[in-house]
Amino acid sequence: MVKINQILAYNSKFKKIEYRKLNQAIHFTIFAKLKTIFAHIISGLILIFLSSNTKAQYNWDIGIKAGASNYLGEIGGKEKTRRNFILDLKLKSTSFIVGGFVRYKFNDQWSLNNSLSIAQIRGDDALSTNPARVWRNLRFKNNIVELTSRAEYNFFIEPDVGGRGRYNKEFKTFLHGGLTCFYHNPKGSTDGSTWHALRPLQTEGFSYKKLGIGIPVGLGMVFTYDRNHRFGFDFSWTPTFTDYLDDISTVYNDPDNMSELGASLANQSNGVVPPEEALNYVTGEKRGDPNHDDTFMYVTVSYSYFIQSRNKFYRNSRSRFRSNKGRRSKVRRVRAKF
Repeated sequence: MVKINQILAYNSKFKKIEYRKLNQAIHFTIFAKLKTIFAHIISGLILIFLSSNTKAQYNWDIGIKAGASNYLGEIGGKEKTRRNFILDLKLKSTSFIVGGFVRYKFNDQWSLNNSLSIAQIRGDDALSTNPARVWRNLRFKNNIVELTSRAEYNFFIEPDVGGRGRYNKEFKTFLHGGLTCFYHNPKGSTDGSTWHALRPLQTEGFSYKKLGIGIPVGLGMVFTYDRNHRFGFDFSWTPTFTDYLDDISTVYNDPDNMSELGASLANQSNGVVPPEEALNYVTGEKRGDPNHDDTFMYVTVSYSYFIQSRNKFYRNSRSRFRSNKGRRSKVRRVRAKF
């Protein structure tokens, strides 16, 4: 009977390892393809910038943004094991995002927004109402630097707010979707004050990539004042193709295969989990959920300024005006004939 149990345990562990390898191979393939697509998008943006029509005015705006960030993954959550989208969101884990962006307007409906952002996401099992997660007792924070390219579709436009006929105040609401490439480096802690980079420690016996790909989608609104000044509000949700934003995905690794620091950060259930549940927090047991990748979301406010481009006729007329400034205009005098 003991041998049968050992064989079953070995087979179960073998299947988990094989599944993890297959899952990693799929993720690497997707990552490589999306990375190529992202490179094409950036190349296309450069071509647009270089070949854009200089006769058009109010097509480019450049701005800054700031707001709140949060994450959905293995850490934290509410009383159930897992729920989709914002149902597991913990507001106490909210952190920050700051960034800048450049936007090009193709027409009244479509724009292309490209941004560089720095954000932090974090989570703590102590904030969960799920006993299994509380007993796991893990926590993390992750600083993310991302480069994003997204299309914006304006589905509602009010070109003359107030209806005064001056058309210098405009309101738009839009949907957006695109592609983001980000750098991340999750850190863990045993006390919530001293933090250590988790990727080099391989807490699950796997060295994941620091670069990741995501697909941001969302909606927003923007108010334009005096034709040049734009004030915006934006919600963005980004599903990613990695399950290691929080350094948790599969099963507990053998502590003998890690350093002392790695082992202490990988399994922090000792002293928290009840004795009757302790066997669920040992090598080979479930530590995360490899079937669902991590996601993050932002809520931001922004300010941007339109860059006015001028056509050749405008520049020449301004040049003539400046060159004639200060000169006394010649007035032809005509004498009346009687």
